[in-house]
Amino acid sequence: MKMFSVVSDRRARAGLKTTAAPPKSNEVTSEETEAHLEQHQQKLEEEHKRMLERYAESQRLLDKYSVMPGKGADYMALLQRITDENSADTRRSRQPLVLKKISDSLTEAYLPFNDDLELREQYINVYGGIRLGKVLEDLDRLAGAVAYKHASDANGDLAPVVFVTAAVDRINLRSRLQSKCNYRLKGMVTFVGFSSMEIRIQMQAMSKAGRAEAEPNLVARFTMVARDKYTGKSAQINPLLLADETERRLVKLSEQIKENKKASAESTLQKHPPNAEERRVIHSLWLDTKQAQNNAYGQHASLPPDSVWLHDTTMSSTTVCFPESRNVHQKVFGGFLMRLAHELSFANGSVFTKSRPYYEALHDFSFAKPVNIGSILKFTSQVVYSEPEHRTFQIAVTTDVIDIPTDSTERTNTFYFNFSSPDTVPRVVPRSYEDMMKYLEGRRRAQSGKLISKLQSAMQK
Repeated sequence: MKMFSVVSDRRARAGLKTTAAPPKSNEVTSEETEAHLEQHQQKLEEEHKRMLERYAESQRLLDKYSVMPGKGADYMALLQRITDENSADTRRSRQPLVLKKISDSLTEAYLPFNDDLELREQYINVYGGIRLGKVLEDLDRLAGAVAYKHASDANGDLAPVVFVTAAVDRINLRSRLQSKCNYRLKGMVTFVGFSSMEIRIQMQAMSKAGRAEAEPNLVARFTMVARDKYTGKSAQINPLLLADETERRLVKLSEQIKENKKASAESTLQKHPPNAEERRVIHSLWLDTKQAQNNAYGQHASLPPDSVWLHDTTMSSTTVCFPESRNVHQKVFGGFLMRLAHELSFANGSVFTKSRPYYEALHDFSFAKPVNIGSILKFTSQVVYSEPEHRTFQIAVTTDVIDIPTDSTERTNTFYFNFSSPDTVPRVVPRSYEDMMKYLEGRRRAQSGKLISKLQSAMQK
């Protein structure tokens, strides 16, 4: 104001006419402010309504192509229905195959943790984050829905085929999941063979406007296999029609991952001895134990500093499979097995590092055998490999069905989980030849996992 007064006095002395300052054009009245707030609120309500509609539509598709029985389904009634459907008099004939685009298989699911407090309560862990084991169940369920949707006929009706999860290539967590955030899971077919298909799923955070963030928080790949509903033999599925260069590139990258898996299977330690590099790794570990050895009588090896014997990292659990854990084929749901294996590996990792471990990835594995309802399952976990310099470690979890009459077990799965820790990670050291093979297998999984992660990142570009 003082500067304005000086200028006015000078203009007056010069005989110039002074005028009042014009009103500011950017001033907003209270009525305009209120109208703007109402428009903003209305926009938010419309976006929330569209989001709820997407939730409802995604749930409708998941129910239509579900791998899980509906709520309130009677177990004995379902068994009787399957028996009736498999009789020769009621078998449905299959419709002709249909060329399907990748977009035709697109299926979405939503986990609105921020909007649905009841849902958040089911998923939240003791640290205020999200239980990854529950998300693994959702991923397997969505993969099944994508498979059934792709295999449906021209009218979208279910074909007389059943799908089983044959393998999981990798489930990679790229960023932590938050309990006060909404997420979208989007799955689609990326490769189709005669009776098998590969499905890619990504999990993305949703903005307040209801749009998915560009970078996914989680990326997963599943291999599903089709069987004839009545004979159990391999069933041909709808071929894939590639619409553009982007889709052809997507399929090519899927083929690269498939070839990498095939090469790894052919060079497995069950068939071939360790290679030259791996023999040097084992020899180096042996030398470390010899250098740490003291002169105590009868002691042939000692642990180096900050190390743990591999055979001392074992932790196990046993569970009974009840009907609530079944899928539509009356077998134990694969996602249920993944969840229990993950929770055991987390507990083992906590004891191993004496801190809270962070899930990084679930490496490729196959579902070797289906698990029947009523089975008694034994889960056994071991820390099979660690990289102290990177603060990461691998935990293998085996799943065995206990046969009570014969007092024997049958292996159904072996899961490999990759964890990181904010604190020091001990070096795990094998002592027997069997432990050495476990160590090398964990090392191989860590290396192949990095390659698959790069290829998955390339799919995102």
